[in-house]
Amino acid sequence: MIWGAGDRIAHGQTFRVSEVSFTGQVETTAAELRHLTNIRSGAHMFQADLNRAVHGVQQHPWIESAAARRRFPGTVEITVTEHTPEMLVALNGLWYADARGHVFKRADSARMDFPILTGLDPDVMKAHPALGRKVVSRAFTVLGAVRAHSTVDAGELSELHFDAHRGFTLVLRNGSRVVLGFDSASTRLDRLAQMVELGLDLNEPQVVDLDIDTVAVVTPREGPRGWGGAGGAGGGG
Repeated sequence: MIWGAGDRIAHGQTFRVSEVSFTGQVETTAAELRHLTNIRSGAHMFQADLNRAVHGVQQHPWIESAAARRRFPGTVEITVTEHTPEMLVALNGLWYADARGHVFKRADSARMDFPILTGLDPDVMKAHPALGRKVVSRAFTVLGAVRAHSTVDAGELSELHFDAHRGFTLVLRNGSRVVLGFDSASTRLDRLAQMVELGLDLNEPQVVDLDIDTVAVVTPREGPRGWGGAGGAGGGG
């Protein structure tokens, strides 16, 4: 009798997939994700391959992660977590990146209001994705320091530029560049704040190189001048 009941469950018509439902999607639709599950309507619930369904859904560029479960009598329920775009990365076009450093989708021209990271080599990103994610993740740390600091108005930031030899540089809308390098962005911005207190005008287009331990070099249009001192700031030369 027990065997007969099990056989009816395994082969009967009661537990058949009648619906694949999705929760958590914002940028994607159920219709977009449904075909990626490879679960056939009418298939037996116990024959639905949930691992394959999750793997398929995660191939969609917006999806960061997914989980699936059976909800009897006939529903497979899939919960998705989407990437949240926080930055644009210039790589043979503009791409979205999330705060974890994942570059996941080519940017939509109608949705471009994000900071831009430039300077990354597309070939290096492709050959060394882990290194690329590390650089992008570090870029978010730099942006966080800028937003937490009052010296540079984040709204005036045109782009964040990365160079494999110089590190990160803030490019402002007025053309000024603030070289931060690889070390602590907060420390560099503290030094910049001291320089502003001593008369540096960030409204004037110039290059401010803070990637030196004790001296900062400012190059306005009329030529370079140095800022020295133990704290990284001093009298203008």
